[in-house]
Amino acid sequence: MIINKRILGHLDTVYATAVMDVHGKMNFLTAGDGHGPCMIFNEENWSGAPVWDGPGGTMNIVPIPGRQNEFIATQEFYSGFQAKTSKIVHAKCDSELNWVVKPIMIIPYLHRFDLFLLNNKLCFIGSILCGDKEYKEDWSKPGKVVFGEIGEEIGEPFALRTILDGITKNHGFCKGTWNHKEAYLVSGSEGVFALYLPEKASDPWETEQLLHHEVSDMAICDLDNDGCMELATIEPFHGDRGIIYKNKDGKLSPIYEYPYEFGHVVWGGKILKKPSFIIGSREGHRELNCFQMDDGSNQITHFTIDNTGGPSNITVINTGKSDLIFAANRDIEEIALYEISE
Repeated sequence: MIINKRILGHLDTVYATAVMDVHGKMNFLTAGDGHGPCMIFNEENWSGAPVWDGPGGTMNIVPIPGRQNEFIATQEFYSGFQAKTSKIVHAKCDSELNWVVKPIMIIPYLHRFDLFLLNNKLCFIGSILCGDKEYKEDWSKPGKVVFGEIGEEIGEPFALRTILDGITKNHGFCKGTWNHKEAYLVSGSEGVFALYLPEKASDPWETEQLLHHEVSDMAICDLDNDGCMELATIEPFHGDRGIIYKNKDGKLSPIYEYPYEFGHVVWGGKILKKPSFIIGSREGHRELNCFQMDDGSNQITHFTIDNTGGPSNITVINTGKSDLIFAANRDIEEIALYEISE
């Protein structure tokens, strides 16, 4: 195995990551959760170019499914959970490679969101960290999960309805397949919840509680290829443990644990065509580790991708020849691209 690391640049409070095609070429986008720009990189311009200069406060950058050269992102969700006026914006790249960025609407404390097509209509699902805050550690007003249909005009505000309420420290968010159904998983102090996609936008969302204790982040992957998904978590909030759970007799039970400091990244998918979890932390050893099932011993093993970065978020791309991990190593202000190959 070969792991190569390319440092693309440095950006104060670098936080969000995304990979998308822009005019037919793979591009890497990142922005910080402080005041500053959103930057874009590609193989022809590793020096980077700005998408916007400010205001910053970007938690998410999400390409728009079914459209070319466009994404929606958050702005004004600043470090320390300063997000009373956080909003989503629409960005579109024209034929001259200039970006036009327009605000859509304010969604206070929108921490994570995704876009998906449901019956060919563009839909939005978002996790609201909390209802409101008087100070950083004020968690007295729980968060929620909201859903809405986006109209034909992307830049216009759209209606949102609550599909799950009462989640304190509503932090974890991922999409995948659970119980053989398409679902979004969210997590907070109350545990982990699966929200199953409805057949129609007007239908209610079926929800299921998977864990009943505080979880910061999670991801899913069929680590042992038995047809059932395992669940990887960071516990508790911004916690010190990476834990992998397996469904045993209808109950999720921990089968592996690894110590971290300020755990913040959990990803599930395939690395070198093998089912994998990637778990990383922002403090301490700042490890970014890949966990896989050893075929010989049937035990979980891991290898370290990096122990100098400390990512806030990663985006993984499987190219066929190699795997790319685009990382926002926030606390050292580093924008990094790792390539893993045989």
